[in-house]
Amino acid sequence: LLALGLMAVASGPALAQTTPPPAECNEFAESVNRNQVIMASFEAEIATFAENAAAASTLDEITAAASQYVSAVDAVTDSLDELANELASLAFTDAQLQGYRDGYVDVLAGFNQALDTVNMAMSEVAIAETEADLIASLETVEVDSSTAIDQIAALATDESNLIDDVNGYCGVE
Repeated sequence: LLALGLMAVASGPALAQTTPPPAECNEFAESVNRNQVIMASFEAEIATFAENAAAASTLDEITAAASQYVSAVDAVTDSLDELANELASLAFTDAQLQGYRDGYVDVLAGFNQALDTVNMAMSEVAIAETEADLIASLETVEVDSSTAIDQIAALATDESNLIDDVNGYCGVE
């Protein structure tokens, strides 16, 4: 009886499906759209940080601006972690969408890793007690930022390509 049940499932129309379920495409799109909102909010926070940092002239003002940056990055990485976990938990039946989902989770993890690298360095700026501490920590931020920017640029390309692939697969123009 069990063997017959498996045979019936194997020959059913669900396995012969050639187009992705629209509901699953919509779920994926909702997750991607949430990421866009998260990143837009983060960019606004970073713009405020940049203004404050540009106006900072004392050690206290610089460390305060760095603390603001650290808080903004902490918030975005928490949001990206939450989004990645939500996305990873989506039980897609479509194998292709499962692959796209896993790829997008990897992109989100990569964004977080790059942001964490810079954030750790910026945390040192935020706690600098002397100008010497500040100079040393800013040098670390410069090096780490350069590496992170390269990583984020590559991940942004991966994300864009992945979104294009999903849109093409789901029939979105």
